[in-house]
Amino acid sequence: MAPIAALAALLAAAAPATADREPSAESASLDVTVREIKSPKGVIRLALCPPNAGFPNCKGREVRSATLPIKNGLARIRFMDLPAGTYGISVFHDANANGKLDTFAGIPREGYGFSRNPPFRARAPRFPEVELAVSGSIAATITLRYIL
Repeated sequence: MAPIAALAALLAAAAPATADREPSAESASLDVTVREIKSPKGVIRLALCPPNAGFPNCKGREVRSATLPIKNGLARIRFMDLPAGTYGISVFHDANANGKLDTFAGIPREGYGFSRNPPFRARAPRFPEVELAVSGSIAATITLRYIL
């Protein structure tokens, strides 16, 4: 399966965003902001993946997933009560809310992005390029990239 298609399959199964529990003393929180969303139509789909889960296709092994509403060109979520550790984030703009990343000849037709905003390559990023060390309370901003 092509890397971007694998990302689409993973994120298509993202559950709606829900309120998380308050963090315990040994847990972490992660605030994620997705920016530069070109249209208010549709939703943002997000997956939070641990290491060694086959990033970006960590379907069934993601720590959390969410479907986020778009407001004023942004989508936001706070993950609370996360085990401290490293994670990679994949997102895409499901502009038509059909549950998948639409492509043309393998090229995404909808916006997509990853934690740490790695530079464009003709492949999906590898986990070390997107990993975030999460402990305490941290924030991550992901800028969407639109190709078509």
